Amino acid sequence: MLAVHWTPVNNTKKIIRGGIKKSKKGLYCFPLTGHKSIDRWWLYFFNQCKVRQRKKYNGVIFKIIEEDLPAYFGHWSGATNKDKFLKDFKTVKELSTEFRNILLWRMGEILAAEKGLKNQLYSYEKGSELYLELAEKEIEKSDKAFSDKLNDLDFMTYALEDYQIVLNNSIPAKRILKIIPQYDKSGRQIRQKKKKDNKIFRDQIQEL
Repeated sequence: MLAVHWTPVNNTKKIIRGGIKKSKKGLYCFPLTGHKSIDRWWLYFFNQCKVRQRKKYNGVIFKIIEEDLPAYFGHWSGATNKDKFLKDFKTVKELSTEFRNILLWRMGEILAAEKGLKNQLYSYEKGSELYLELAEKEIEKSDKAFSDKLNDLDFMTYALEDYQIVLNNSIPAKRILKIIPQYDKSGRQIRQKKKKDNKIFRDQIQEL
């Protein structure tokens, strides 16, 4: 499983040289989905919700392997509050299965709502059992049912927003695969576009 760890830009060179160091609470990252807005969900949260000082970030992409585990994977509140249901995943296979189950759960939840079954459930356990069953049956009907959901930005955002992976070990520099910017374009390209847009705006004003 590929993951991205977001770090302030001024930490990037240090990470490239020495790897990603875990904090006392662990190493926080997010499963890479290929949807840019979802993969950047946490940095948007940091900058827009004022939980941290506004900063520019770079994403550090790496592959999770057995040596990085055990790990927590779930809502941020579960790891932060030491939820009694907190589960440590000890293998990459377990972690990947949990990722799939999270998506299946949400897929089944939507199907249950469409069938009018959601309001008939009185416990989380019964709901989870039904949701997974509905999702699996839907996939049996069509091989594309699950892949279509993976490509659906709205669904993936609904399923994974505020989720996180918390690893128990640091990531060495040699395992870093790629550095991605906070924005699709580099800072220089953004400045050039802004300068160009400002010039167009000034020209339009002068023509009035």
